[in-house]
Amino acid sequence: MLRVPDRRLSRVHEPRFATDRVEVHEPAPDGASVPEALVQDLWDAQRFDRTDLTETSGAPVRVLDPGQLNTDAGPDFSHAHIQIDGIDWYGDVEIHVTSRSWLDHGHDEDPRYDRVVLHVTLHPDLHTGSLPRSDGSIIPEIILAPRLRRPLRSLLRSFYRRDRDDLVCAPQWDDVPKRIRRTWIDTLGRKRLYRRAKHLRERLRTGTPPATVLHERLFAGLGYAKNTSPMMDLARRTPPSVLRDISDPTDREALLLGIAGLLPEPSKLLTSDRETADAVMNLRARFARLHAHRPVPIMKPTAWTSFRLRPNNLPPLRIAQAAAWFGESGLFSTSPVDRLREAACTERAIPTIRNLLTATPTSFWRTHYRLTARTKEHSAALGRSRIDTLIVNAVAPLLLALAEYETGDGDNHEDHARGLLDLLPAKRDSVIRRFRDLGTRARSASEAQGMHELFRNYCSSGGCLQCDIGRHLLSRPLSHREGKTANGDSAKPR
Repeated sequence: MLRVPDRRLSRVHEPRFATDRVEVHEPAPDGASVPEALVQDLWDAQRFDRTDLTETSGAPVRVLDPGQLNTDAGPDFSHAHIQIDGIDWYGDVEIHVTSRSWLDHGHDEDPRYDRVVLHVTLHPDLHTGSLPRSDGSIIPEIILAPRLRRPLRSLLRSFYRRDRDDLVCAPQWDDVPKRIRRTWIDTLGRKRLYRRAKHLRERLRTGTPPATVLHERLFAGLGYAKNTSPMMDLARRTPPSVLRDISDPTDREALLLGIAGLLPEPSKLLTSDRETADAVMNLRARFARLHAHRPVPIMKPTAWTSFRLRPNNLPPLRIAQAAAWFGESGLFSTSPVDRLREAACTERAIPTIRNLLTATPTSFWRTHYRLTARTKEHSAALGRSRIDTLIVNAVAPLLLALAEYETGDGDNHEDHARGLLDLLPAKRDSVIRRFRDLGTRARSASEAQGMHELFRNYCSSGGCLQCDIGRHLLSRPLSHREGKTANGDSAKPR
């Protein structure tokens, strides 16, 4: 039986170099004077010496992507890319003040933490270097304290005295010519697209068919931020060749939901309505028959997160929508990559691709988000907003990756991939609103991607010297940087 971690949440303010947060995952261990949120910030901004970084066993470590901060239940950072002893690992990172906290919070018995590829602790203790996952494997671990660039006392003082300024350059934003701002945002949007394409190109170089790479990226995109990893895992357990062989749409849903480990046990249906209970028992019977011929290992239900998810993003419905792509007229029914390529070259590229990505599961899902209770009738089809996100995160990067992989020159084949992002509207979120409040609106998904790149990899990590906007401001005379004119008068307030 799993121990439930003590998750008393404490409200904190935001440091200049960290992304949005109002809560931390866990309190610091009893008696500790360092808050875990500070260690999270150090990792997020990579504010420590990474020269010759090694884990506790001595193996070299390279942090290629620290991951994305997770403000809900589960590991602290997701989607990290860590290279350990020359081997690339993609997964989660967990942060603590001391190693013992891993055990105190029950992570050694929680399968959700089996995807943790690196444990980061500020201070070592007797447990350092020997922390187990629930399957008994030992997690690589690094210690930050010896590598801090500033004394811990100074870091703590800054942490507690920090303000809520989101962008260091916000007061001088209007002093930067619009041309510089727009050009830099455009450059960063292009950089973000190429980085995503690079990951997919590396997958193609392993011999993975393009349709399989597309399959994995689309599943991951349906997982939203919290279920990206399990959706990717599910996609790899059920490749396109398996799903295409199943003609019945309910059978496809049964196989995917069963492999995902999300079909409720009969004991969980005792309080369900009759329609729901009968439908789920039918799915269970179908899965038992299908699984007998396709003995794929079943995922653990704890791999999935439903905490603080909107109903449309709950895993069962998203998986049912993915199953619909393999229907008679779905995207994967015939040559999905060729169809997307052809669509990207047409004058109506976005409407055509949206139509290809349309996914409507069986009628059961018009009255269900979960597999245990009926709800009011609603549309079960994949929404336009999520389809547009899939175009940004999966379709456009794959088209560029294929061009680079096949010709070795992506620059001459970038127009169609990047053109899709130029045609899509910008999605509204907290990052885009920050720049909008400064007077710079994202006019397309491409510009929105550039703003996300700017905020995450420059603003949030103190990368002003590597930023064109920061360099412009820092190159001005000191009097201007301090808000004064050449005459010493106060500069006009924003």
